[in-house]
Amino acid sequence: MNIILLLVLTCMLLPGCVPRSHDRVPTPNMGVRPYRINTGGLLQDAVERGTLRIGIERDYPPFSYHDAEGRLKGFDVDIAEEVAYHMELNPEFIEMSWEQLLPGLSEGVYDVVFDEIAVRDDRRQLYDFSHAYMTSFPVVVVRDEETRIRSFSDLKGQRTAVPIVGSYRDIAEQIGADIREVQHAEQGVRQLMEGAVDAAVMDNLSAANLMLQFPDRKLRTVESSDHVYQVCAAMTKGNNDLLAAIDNALLTMKSDGTYAAIWEKYFGSTPPNDQRMPEEQQHP
Repeated sequence: MNIILLLVLTCMLLPGCVPRSHDRVPTPNMGVRPYRINTGGLLQDAVERGTLRIGIERDYPPFSYHDAEGRLKGFDVDIAEEVAYHMELNPEFIEMSWEQLLPGLSEGVYDVVFDEIAVRDDRRQLYDFSHAYMTSFPVVVVRDEETRIRSFSDLKGQRTAVPIVGSYRDIAEQIGADIREVQHAEQGVRQLMEGAVDAAVMDNLSAANLMLQFPDRKLRTVESSDHVYQVCAAMTKGNNDLLAAIDNALLTMKSDGTYAAIWEKYFGSTPPNDQRMPEEQQHP
């Protein structure tokens, strides 16, 4: 009997004999090592490679962009990089267009996407989402001397720069704005300063970043939308171990000051009180 028990215990310690569970959800405080559960396999593969493969958009400042030396930078880049380091993994960024980002998850091109992905019901059907690592909401930006535009409703008939991604176009269309599509918020502000448009619609954090970078540009926000977006990391369903590890990293980054340092770098202050932080949330 002792010999049989010894053989069973020995087998359980071998990689091929470890029992697998597909229904136990790990708690957020469980570490990366040893493997907690084998679900979709993304975390195990990442640990074996030593890298976390991260999908990100090529050109969406201030969240992802290339500096003068061609290095990938941005708020989402820094957050994702630190998440990987907190998981004791090296970040490996894979740059895609916006349209290819989420399909790339399904195709296994990368393990997770950090790229201003807002949680929506249709996306929940296909992907799992981490705790929100930021929230944002649409704002209207105008030149200081602008007197006609004081709210979203005043955009009707006005030339309005609108980023091609997100729900900004829908907002502008419902109002009846004269839409001028731009790649990202910085292009919208540039057109605004050149007089090519009368206003620009963007998220509040892009506006804060641009005003921090270019204080000489006489710009102001005139109204904020009450529609708040929860921005999360996205991954394919069935990878609860990877989801828990990323959530754990985000919580640790909040407690050790890493998150606040990244926030200040891009938005010029500590996260405001109305910015929901990861530890204050439940899973989306």
